[in-house]
Amino acid sequence: MNGSITRRRIMAALGVGSVGVTAQVLAACGESTPTVVTKEVPVEKTIIKEVPVEKIVEKIVVKEVPVDKIVVKTETVIKEVPVDKIVIKEVPKIIEKTVIKEVVKEAAPAAAATTPIRFMNYWAAGTRWETMKAGLEEFDKRHPEIQYKLEKLPPGFYRDKVNIMFAAGTIGDVLVLNGARMREFSSMLLTLNDLLGTHNINIDDYLILAREYPDKVDTENLSVGPALKGMPFMSAVNGWVYNVDKFEADGVGNPGADATWDSQTEDGKKLTDPEKNHYGFHNGTGGEFRWLPLISANGGWLFSDKKRPATSSGFNTKGGQEAFQWYVDLAYKHEVSVPLGEIPSLLFEGVTKPFATGKIGMEPGGIHGPGGRKLRVGGRFTWDNMPSPKSPIGEVRYSTNELGHFISHRAEDHGTVDASMTLISFIAGEYFQGLVADGRGAIPMFRSVINSDRYLGFQPGMPKSMDLIRDNFLSPDLYGLHFFDGWAQWWNMLHDEMTPAITGEMDAMEAMANAAAACDKHLKSLQAE
Repeated sequence: MNGSITRRRIMAALGVGSVGVTAQVLAACGESTPTVVTKEVPVEKTIIKEVPVEKIVEKIVVKEVPVDKIVVKTETVIKEVPVDKIVIKEVPKIIEKTVIKEVVKEAAPAAAATTPIRFMNYWAAGTRWETMKAGLEEFDKRHPEIQYKLEKLPPGFYRDKVNIMFAAGTIGDVLVLNGARMREFSSMLLTLNDLLGTHNINIDDYLILAREYPDKVDTENLSVGPALKGMPFMSAVNGWVYNVDKFEADGVGNPGADATWDSQTEDGKKLTDPEKNHYGFHNGTGGEFRWLPLISANGGWLFSDKKRPATSSGFNTKGGQEAFQWYVDLAYKHEVSVPLGEIPSLLFEGVTKPFATGKIGMEPGGIHGPGGRKLRVGGRFTWDNMPSPKSPIGEVRYSTNELGHFISHRAEDHGTVDASMTLISFIAGEYFQGLVADGRGAIPMFRSVINSDRYLGFQPGMPKSMDLIRDNFLSPDLYGLHFFDGWAQWWNMLHDEMTPAITGEMDAMEAMANAAAACDKHLKSLQAE
């Protein structure tokens, strides 16, 4: 060693912190005589004031790290970093933090690999849970090295909990979100582009609407620009279903592609018998898949333009008003749709959904999940999908949404990024998507699966026209939801203000006016932020 850097200088700069560290430094400099320690550093003083000898020897040298390993690491530091910098800046950290941290890693070398993934999902019941359970069982067989903790939450509660956990910084590593939620929390989600290659993923294998129809679908469910934020999971699309047996019994012809709002009103009258609690329609409050596509089909729109962010509401137009009024009039003017306030006493009879009682002729809504409807209907009657009726201007529109699985930045803290990507890419892959096709709790997103007999083929208790779901989903005229930051709050306002008209508590036009005022106020507040 250079003669200008003596043992005395090294000891003085170290402040003679401990015998263990002193011995290591001397050993690294080629010194091995223990008398140097005795002469340069009073052992008693170092042990009492700085670091107890017993602790250093027990934890670092004897129990956790072999002495020869410590000597090698210290020698490497001295060679690569000037000694004066080590003496002044690094030695206290090595004594107090770095060495101890190294010991922990040696004690648990696989900590990152064995940390369970926190997996948040609301596919927690019915057909969807059976699909999720079967898929995860296969995942466990293929990847026994990956551990996860599945947090099953009800759909309604899930949304609120996600909001709270994102705000608190306690969100899971992997979670399922739809487009609106993704937009809201995109900055807290990992970008997956660089992980596609390392996990051998070809994104063209998946049917992602915004990529498929960029000029028709105004939605960013899985990405923000070129940044891929999530792997596809499932999709949904609206449509109509009808009770085949009831149509035949009441002398109503099978609905065809030429049906209109007016013709369906007349069919509803034939299907309605209030004395038997039979009705032509059940019109629920869920606007996304029920009345919103009707507004779009008659010239209305969610917004006055398609700018980002939106500038004003566009649903309270003449065409939009006509559509919503027709929807409300089915119950309160034509009396062919069951009044929602009377549903519990009239229809439920232990059945969780009105249509499943067999007393409803037809209903608009989500036709993407026939598996769940099969469970509710049981064997009480035969049912099928039907074409959506044309508006007075001759148009049909569909509402669609996509769900994806996303990785939060918390996965970086937990060391689970690669494991999380393995999990969500498996769920997006052909095997799991095949299970989605079997269970039919949603529309699969793997391109080859949605066009296979596995999904389109007839199953007892299921609708025969599964191709109608696929065709609606793949239509270039899809009504795309206009997601933006703050969309979820905006949508809640729209839904809350319009629901009183559907339940018979308010005039339809008054409800629409209230909804437009509340929503426009919200849009202005977003622009001001």
